[in-house]
Amino acid sequence: MESPGKQGNLPVVGAVAVTIVCWGSNFPTIRYVLQAYDPLAMSALRVYIGALVLAGVAGALRMPLPAWRDWPLLALFGATGIAAATLTLNFGLHRISAGAGVLIIGTVPVMSALLARGFLAERLGGQAWAGIAVSFAGVGLIALGEGEGFRVNTGALFVLASAANQAFFYVFQKWLHGRYTPFQITCGSIWSAAVLLLPLAPHALASAVAAPWGQSLGVLYLGLFPTAIAFAAWNFALSRARAALVTSSMYAMPLLAISLAYLWLGEVPTLLTLTGGLAALGGVALLHMGRR
Repeated sequence: MESPGKQGNLPVVGAVAVTIVCWGSNFPTIRYVLQAYDPLAMSALRVYIGALVLAGVAGALRMPLPAWRDWPLLALFGATGIAAATLTLNFGLHRISAGAGVLIIGTVPVMSALLARGFLAERLGGQAWAGIAVSFAGVGLIALGEGEGFRVNTGALFVLASAANQAFFYVFQKWLHGRYTPFQITCGSIWSAAVLLLPLAPHALASAVAAPWGQSLGVLYLGLFPTAIAFAAWNFALSRARAALVTSSMYAMPLLAISLAYLWLGEVPTLLTLTGGLAALGGVALLHMGRR
């Protein structure tokens, strides 16, 4: 497959577009929902909704369930790439803007490269290491730009932790690629996360009863689109096109998220945040070029 722009690859283009819209809208929607929900309740409800939707899709497709021997690994992916990533992202966006959040999440490829280097012995050249350094410097600028004066905003550190957990999920799920489709892995991981978050169910349901309908619709949107539909579309695109080609399209996501946050929530990123974001994304681009 040479390019997702050819007529035969229009489904891939559509899947990538759906993913960008869903994940780009994710950040301002979280900021909106946090006006009425706390991060714990929102995280749990979002994962529950995503798990139920994927259960319905898997049932309609008659998807075979993973073997019992693989569920401990799926539970690990659910704990890190879904539950922990969602919780830390929501706690982070409770303190920083949607634009800053999406720019930091853009460092997931950097985290993935470091994990692959440390645990899978993948080699990184000098250009790739330079990209990693530039990207982390950009995150530092974002953290300063979102703080008061020159104090580091801890919300940026929470979002960085979310990026690390997502990277763990993306890198190590390849251990199961020989036995399962990406959709099976995603379903098993999200279902495992839902089980792990069940202790939060009473608090989450009580929050849903007390919250305004607008924010509750936002939670429903988060569980349905950025969680279930986006993951399914993303995995479909990765299964049909080169990973580098698909992931490069994600550079459009920050622009969408920042634009929506401005139009919807009136959030205007600071100059330092934008400068850091450009550095972070530039470092990711440098990393990609260094790994070719």
